[in-house]
Amino acid sequence: MYSLPIVSFIIGLLVPSPLFDRLSKEAGDEEELQLVEVTGLMLADGSRYDGSIIKGTKTRQGYGRLTTADSTVYEGNWRNDELPYGQRTTSSSVYRGRFDKELNNEGFGIIEYSEAFIDGKRKQGMAECDIVQTYIGNWHNNNKQGLGRSVKVDGSMDFGRYDNGVFQAIPDVNYRVGGSVYGVDFSHYQKDVDWDNLALYCDKDGNVYSGKPKDRKYMQPVFFVYLKATEGATIKDETYSVRTIEAERHGVLKGVYHFLHLGSPIDEQIRNFVETANWTPGDMPPALDIEVVSEIKEYGKEFLVEKTLQWLRKIESTMHVRPIIYTRENIRNEYLNDDRLKKYDFWIAKYSEKGPANFDWHLWQKTDKGVLEGYDGGRIDINLFKGDYASFIRFINDKTLR
Repeated sequence: MYSLPIVSFIIGLLVPSPLFDRLSKEAGDEEELQLVEVTGLMLADGSRYDGSIIKGTKTRQGYGRLTTADSTVYEGNWRNDELPYGQRTTSSSVYRGRFDKELNNEGFGIIEYSEAFIDGKRKQGMAECDIVQTYIGNWHNNNKQGLGRSVKVDGSMDFGRYDNGVFQAIPDVNYRVGGSVYGVDFSHYQKDVDWDNLALYCDKDGNVYSGKPKDRKYMQPVFFVYLKATEGATIKDETYSVRTIEAERHGVLKGVYHFLHLGSPIDEQIRNFVETANWTPGDMPPALDIEVVSEIKEYGKEFLVEKTLQWLRKIESTMHVRPIIYTRENIRNEYLNDDRLKKYDFWIAKYSEKGPANFDWHLWQKTDKGVLEGYDGGRIDINLFKGDYASFIRFINDKTLR
């Protein structure tokens, strides 16, 4: 089955959410609260709390773990006795996401059901295509509500809108969720992304629209996102660090890329990327973005290939992952058709209805005029993986060097 990277819930527990930080600032907390650590603090409802509280009170504040009388465990960063974002663990599931004041699922969250829970469903006679293993999406008062994706035990998926826990199936679709794998890429140019509601509109055969959607009835999930980390020797993208956390918290597989400048020392560009990029096994492979034609013409093909190889080989040896190359089709054909690059896969930009020709591509940036639900800032790049979701996971795993 396709489980989410374990790092997502570790980061979710240890790193305060961007939303949490924003709320804290808006609250105008002028004084720094004095916190103390407690162990085994018994509360009126019979629950036990271990963690930080405000000195002189029983008010939970900061990191802590609450264990209820029925052995349900809530943990994360508390604020004034509330848990804006955290993890709940029971015998039947692990939930990571947002909570309301009563600790109900409220907002975006991911739930993974236990083997014991799934076995119970099997014993009730449910088919594996009907048993949900993981739900990634929005909630209201502990019910699935709004946009979300369910992954079933057999690997099949539903994606779309839920109402009071019930998936609102559209009867005339001609595509299978996960049959095509779409993603997007972001840098500081894309502002105010609503990570809770990412979706791409498509036709009834599953083909994502380039330009204004003709219909908003059918949707494809955003399975992956490439995030710009660095450019040249010194530039670091200001949105990168927060967006890596947002991607992980929203079950979107993240990738990271570096924008190459041939005029900057390659060792300094490598250092800039390695110091900035957050790559862990299970992520998309790091990508080198090569697209400045004027620089390529100035420095020449051999210089480009040599610097490209230096970057790729150093990232491979340092991060223990085989990176890929992003470029336009004409650049690939004219300047990067070198046998020394054959071991590296290509992510090709070609804005047309047909994919790149004459060589094997793995990712295709098919348009820069996409429309993304959850982003109102204009057009967006849309990328397609060459294969279905099972092939996509194998592609990612194959890039990790063991």
